[in-house]
Amino acid sequence: MKRVLFAAWVLLGFSAHGLGQLGANLHLVRLSDKTWGENYNHQVEAPETFLSPRALDRRERQGIAVDSLDLPVSEDVLVAIDVLNDWTVVHASRWMSSVVVEGRDSLADVQALVDLPFVTEVRHIGASRPRKLDSIHEAWAPKNLLPTTAYGHGWQTMEQLNLASLHSLGFQGDGLWIGVMDAGFQLMDTHDAFESLRASGRLITLPGANVAHGGSNVFAHSKHGTSIMGSLGCAWTDSLIGTAPAATYFPFVTEDVEMERLVEEEHWIVAAERADSLGIDLINTSLGYSTFDGGLGNHEVAELDGRTARISVASAIAGSKGMLVVTSAGNSGDDPWRQITFPADAEGILSVGAVRANGAHGWFSGYGPSADGRIKPELMALGVSAPYPSYDGRIRHGNGTSFSAPALCGAAACLWEAHPDATAEEVRTALIQSASHFTTPNDSMGYGIPNLWKAHVLLGGWDGMSEDATLGTNGLRAFPNPIETDGMLRWVLTHEDLESLESNEPLMWELTNAAGERVAQGAVPAWTSGGGHIPLQNLGLASGMHAFSLRNVQESWVRSATVLVVRAE
Repeated sequence: MKRVLFAAWVLLGFSAHGLGQLGANLHLVRLSDKTWGENYNHQVEAPETFLSPRALDRRERQGIAVDSLDLPVSEDVLVAIDVLNDWTVVHASRWMSSVVVEGRDSLADVQALVDLPFVTEVRHIGASRPRKLDSIHEAWAPKNLLPTTAYGHGWQTMEQLNLASLHSLGFQGDGLWIGVMDAGFQLMDTHDAFESLRASGRLITLPGANVAHGGSNVFAHSKHGTSIMGSLGCAWTDSLIGTAPAATYFPFVTEDVEMERLVEEEHWIVAAERADSLGIDLINTSLGYSTFDGGLGNHEVAELDGRTARISVASAIAGSKGMLVVTSAGNSGDDPWRQITFPADAEGILSVGAVRANGAHGWFSGYGPSADGRIKPELMALGVSAPYPSYDGRIRHGNGTSFSAPALCGAAACLWEAHPDATAEEVRTALIQSASHFTTPNDSMGYGIPNLWKAHVLLGGWDGMSEDATLGTNGLRAFPNPIETDGMLRWVLTHEDLESLESNEPLMWELTNAAGERVAQGAVPAWTSGGGHIPLQNLGLASGMHAFSLRNVQESWVRSATVLVVRAE
């Protein structure tokens, strides 16, 4: 046999191709029955054979039923194609009920594929003319004007999205799994900017994750994925902090930097299916497609309806499975195409355009609406002079919706961490409703720039204003209350209290027990928003009532709240 037959859910849908560059004789085979064959043993009623426990848990939490789209393609189908000898299976897609095959040479017998009893259509999708990958467009940035916060060059993005308020409460994407589809992640396995990800085991490479080329090495081919991860998972204190530095990342290589071919959309589809099977929560795609080398498979603007391009259909399916799919709007705003690119037209996702630091539309960012009249892009984020970690250890700046999508994806992960019971669609809706142009959307800005604190409030988070939510004096709220001895104590101040403080004035916190004895104290990190968080795990607190206080160094400003500490089970 020419291919390895994988039985475990962890590898379903991935082929063992991996023999370097794919040739020009690629064909898409549509199936009438993906479950064909006497040996098919997967059932919707027993999904544990093809979906991970985490994937099933994600569905259960969001009330999403396992259905026939989840069933993998039959091994009998793949074997029947392999024994033809002219053809090698490259990918199998359960969502799209299809297989991508590569012909041995230009004489490979297409009719033999057509004659198979489970085949409805065979379509040539190969192309061979090499292309040069568009590099990230570097932008001029003033020197010697570095941000003064620990976020370094990342502070501008944080401020524009009003995300610091969630970060200060400890919501930085912890526990969320993010799949990143890109062209390659060169140097990400060694660059200092991602040391915290590697050291904590939150940069996970999977067998077959290099979908475009085969194998597991994603740290090759291109630095594009490494650059856009600066907006997302970078944790380089005082240089660049991304929007979700505490999340866990799964990089996939789906783009071939040497050529632009329709098969790259198929790479994306099987990678997204893999992400779904693993239980990944969010997918970021800083890629987009419109036309291809040689013209074979070129899209048309009229196809931007979310139902024509296979990658767009698959993106919508991914969203229906409980994942939040975030994709760049594309950089065609200043060329003849002008519109968003595929799969930004998909329904139920977040397509993200690029803005300047002042919130104005970036000249290159793709325009909406979709061909069927839906608002596109949905949201906007910083993509003009956006910071990224360079190969030479410096922070550079570039332009592209490739930066704005991951910035927004990470912000969404933080919001979801703060509201773990929310569905992907509820998180998506809250982000849209929080945005600057929600009531007056347009074709360049969509619904605008989201306000993460407002989205937090829309999902039921405390708004800092409700009197019945304020547990302490002068607007200090400490929560959860009661709290276990190993819990995370979070606190928020009202807007009125913030106005009474000097900008960046240092604060101290302390906990006292019912006897008035101080049992713990510390300094509040850089004062950037009206909230914070304190881990109690190593403080050795006893059960009982405690007073939690905040004060400035001069003790001319003091706020306090009472919390009940209970022993952890």
